[in-house]
Amino acid sequence: MRLFLLLLASVSAFAQSSAPACDGEVAVVRVSAVKPGGTMEGLLAAVAAQKEWYKANGAPDEIFVARVIEGDRKTGARKYSETVALTYHIRPQTPVQLPNRGDAAWNAFSKLFQENSEIKNEYTTCMPKRGK
Repeated sequence: MRLFLLLLASVSAFAQSSAPACDGEVAVVRVSAVKPGGTMEGLLAAVAAQKEWYKANGAPDEIFVARVIEGDRKTGARKYSETVALTYHIRPQTPVQLPNRGDAAWNAFSKLFQENSEIKNEYTTCMPKRGK
């Protein structure tokens, strides 16, 4: 939970700081690793529950996960990683804009993240406007 709250604080700090102008959409991109004892299915379920929480709370955020494709250099075989994924959080809201954060549904998806994954890197980016 501490890690998730730290991440929320970093998004909030970015939103409140004098960030450079973004002629697109601010997006937080995270590289997440599946923890020992966790599963990719658990990480995907956490992202789905997070997405539903934001939608149910009227936030315009877009949240999705991208599976990493790994390749075997010897055989050329390719498969989805079961240990690494990237998550995208576009137009993240500040805590003030999310009065219900910390409710039961929030805590449930936070727990899924904690049980299944660890954030290895996080980047706040300016994504180009779509269609350009």
